[in-house]
Formats: sequence, structure tokens, C-alpha cells
Amino acid sequence: MKEAVPSHPRQALRWLAAQGALHAGALLIGFGCFVLLFRTDLWSGVTILFYRGLILLVVAFLVSVVATAALAGLGRAWGLRRRDALGACVLSLALNLSVFVIFPVTVDRSISVFLLGQMAAHPEEHFSAERARAVFESVYLGEFRQIERRLAEQTASGNLAADGDGYVITPQGRAFIRLSGLVAKVFQTDPRMIEGRPSSGNPPTR
Repeated sequence: MKEAVPSHPRQALRWLAAQGALHAGALLIGFGCFVLLFRTDLWSGVTILFYRGLILLVVAFLVSVVATAALAGLGRAWGLRRRDALGACVLSLALNLSVFVIFPVTVDRSISVFLLGQMAAHPEEHFSAERARAVFESVYLGEFRQIERRLAEQTASGNLAADGDGYVITPQGRAFIRLSGLVAKVFQTDPRMIEGRPSSGNPPTR
């Protein structure tokens, strides 16, 4: 039978305060653990940031469950139960995932962040569209070899397969593009990023 929230006003306020403290503790423990894990060499062999982050998110979640369950045990007099720790840690996991995708993954992969970084390195200089394009081609594509990095990552993910001196998309990769097309329609993102239409003047090769 589901346990009800305490009905006495003072007990209810104490229970709400305990729940707030438990959830705040879960958030702090989960986030702190996640950040600290990234500072270690755990799973450093996983070179794709997103995949390593998912693994470390699970580890941080498990650690926070243990720690938060212990806190819930200490707060039994305030109406806390150990099962409350699971809900608090699920919330912590969800927020950690959101922060991870919005910030570290964006900083690691965003072309906009790259261009801003180049401009921040030369704050007194003006960047025209032509200069930004030239910097992108010479540094991002050339010196940093980001196309090669993307091809290697997608091969490791199973979306591409090496074929002779090039790559071909796999059934998994085509399924991912179909899913991406659905996401693009729902959230009205730029469909050109996934439609693969040939640019004008460059007919597709066969």
C-alpha cells in the first residue's frame, strides 16, 4: 500500500524539507561524482566523448544511489525512506545527461564554438564570412582533420563501414538518418543537414 504524505502540518513541512534536502544532496553528489570521474582515467580508452560520458553517467548514478540511500536512512525520523533515494537519483541522472549534452558535447563538436574560439584568439581583428570560411577550411578541416575524426567515429559507432579506400553507410547508419529525419520534422530543424541533396553544379557520382 502506498504510503501517504504526513497529514499534520508540522510533519508535512518537515517531510517536504527532508525531501528537498535529499534531492539537493542527490543532485550535488551525482554532478560532483560525474565531474570528478571525467578527471580520472576511467574508460579513457573510449575516445568518443559522448560514449565515455554515457558510461560515466551510469557510474555516477550508481554511486549517488548508494550515497543517497544512506542519507535517506539517516532521515527516517523525518519520513524519508530508502526508496525515495531512487527517485532523487533518477532526477540527478536526467539533469546530468542534459548538462553533458548541452555543454561538453557542444563545446567538443560545435562549429560555432570553433569559430568563436578563433575570433577570441584575435579579438582586435575583423572576420568576414570569407575569412571565417578560409579559417574553417585550413584549420578545422585541414590542421585539425575533423572530417577524418568524424569518419573514424562513425565507423566505430557502426554507422559507416570501410570499403576499399573509402566508406559506405551501413543499414544502422541509414536507420539513424531516418530517425534524424523524423526528429527534424518534429522540431523543425534544417532538413538540408540530413537530406543529402547534391549542391548545384556538382552532380552526384554513381
